[in-house]
Amino acid sequence: MRRIGLADDHPVIMNALQTCLMEGGLQVAFTVRTSEQLIETLRTQACDVVVTDYSMTQATHGGDGLAMVERVLRQFPHCRLVVFTMLHNPAIFARLLELGVDGIVSKNDEIQEVLLAIRAVESGVGLPYRSPSVREALSRQVNQPGRALQALSQRELEVVRLFAQGQTLDDIAANLGRAKTTVATHKKNAMDKLGITSNAELIRYAYEAGIV
Repeated sequence: MRRIGLADDHPVIMNALQTCLMEGGLQVAFTVRTSEQLIETLRTQACDVVVTDYSMTQATHGGDGLAMVERVLRQFPHCRLVVFTMLHNPAIFARLLELGVDGIVSKNDEIQEVLLAIRAVESGVGLPYRSPSVREALSRQVNQPGRALQALSQRELEVVRLFAQGQTLDDIAANLGRAKTTVATHKKNAMDKLGITSNAELIRYAYEAGIV
């Protein structure tokens, strides 16, 4: 996994990204400045990972932000996606994770965080990758228990409660009369909605929110 596509409308950031990735031994397959250019380029040029800005001021009718991310993930499901952004909004971070991005890196962090995110995608460990500022923003959301509970379905809430009580996925499946894969899906969906990416965070959230 060495071919990286870059999408950002700021030349200084684009140059810094290219330098960082090439010094890290990665090949920059293409660079684009709008979401529409990104879509068109992905149709003709193969790449393994796309690193894209969340909001590009030169965005065309194809849109940017969540609409662009959703479009890329839907049309190019085999391409891995890392979002590189100035945003601080944990709700948007949570939505990006729900959509299925492989990483979110804040532009307020060291640019080498992008390289670390790509390495995580390569190894499949620690996904979705979140840079320090993103983790901090999401932790602030986690530390406000109850805010996102309404987003969970009844079954997702039940799976989170049982998991936080110490039950395994096999235990929960037996208790609810569901397949283990179905229970795992409910758990993953709940974590995505809550913007949580580790079991420890999920258990802590459950206790702080009074689910257990």
